Amino acid sequence: MKYWRHVPPLRVMLAVEATARLESLSKAANELNVTQSAISHLITQAEEFLSVRLFDRQSRPVRVTIEGRRYVNALVAGLDIISLEGETLQRGHNADSLTVSCNLAYANFWLLPRLKEFHESHPEITVNMVTAYQGLPELSERIDISVRFGRGNWPDCDAELLLSELITPVASPVYLARSATIETPRDLTHHRLLHARADDKTWFDWEQWFAHYGVKTHPLPGPHFDNHLTMMQAALAGEGIALGWIGTATEFVRAGQLFELFNDKIQADGGIYLVWRKNVPLSAAAKTFARWMLASRDASLRDLKGHSPTTAVD
Repeated sequence: MKYWRHVPPLRVMLAVEATARLESLSKAANELNVTQSAISHLITQAEEFLSVRLFDRQSRPVRVTIEGRRYVNALVAGLDIISLEGETLQRGHNADSLTVSCNLAYANFWLLPRLKEFHESHPEITVNMVTAYQGLPELSERIDISVRFGRGNWPDCDAELLLSELITPVASPVYLARSATIETPRDLTHHRLLHARADDKTWFDWEQWFAHYGVKTHPLPGPHFDNHLTMMQAALAGEGIALGWIGTATEFVRAGQLFELFNDKIQADGGIYLVWRKNVPLSAAAKTFARWMLASRDASLRDLKGHSPTTAVD
């Protein structure tokens, strides 16, 4: 197939895509660093080439026609594929970089505080990060390693357990100073509990925590947050009691910013895993990073075993 018969020049396609996305000839011109009249000429060239009107240029903002929308959707899909493949090839030539995807809370509370240590040990390696606000972190051609919570049984993936998550309620000194005494798990039913919404059924919530101790609950009090990061920030601000995870709460407990309310901890059904695509060899940089993550995990667990947590109730 001779593609050139049906495909206009690249500069024409870029002008069409930018105008459709920005809904403005002048904004498209600024983005592509050309004049507005040049953009208008390129769109006219595209419409003559395709024998169809792509835009209603009299409207403000500029509107894409039905035929134009079909063409722009195809353009975007094609340009995305070309861009992704170019990025993949460029990353392949840059052996000293890798991209890691991670849950937003885990990235902020566990990984980012430790990256300085990695950079000091491996200054030649650049670590790029893609964070997931909700749901599973991405694992695609542009991602070398993903850090995920679950059971480690994702299809088409290899997984290495990083942390078996242990859970216990935590609260800030500010909250505890103004709240009723906490002596038993049942006492928490009368406190302000912080809830994080999760799509993953392996995610441990307050209902499961109370059930573990045989405490029957009615609708539990307290605000709900759409992600774990915001919930933990609310706990640090003294807004209530959160279920603390070893991967997100331990450093705050050590620093005295949060108190563990009980010595007892519950092991979650899932854990934190290092994940990569099956049958896709890791780059040298990714292997180095994975080994460092596991070593950092081991050091954290050794510190944890030797650490006597600050608890509100023994």
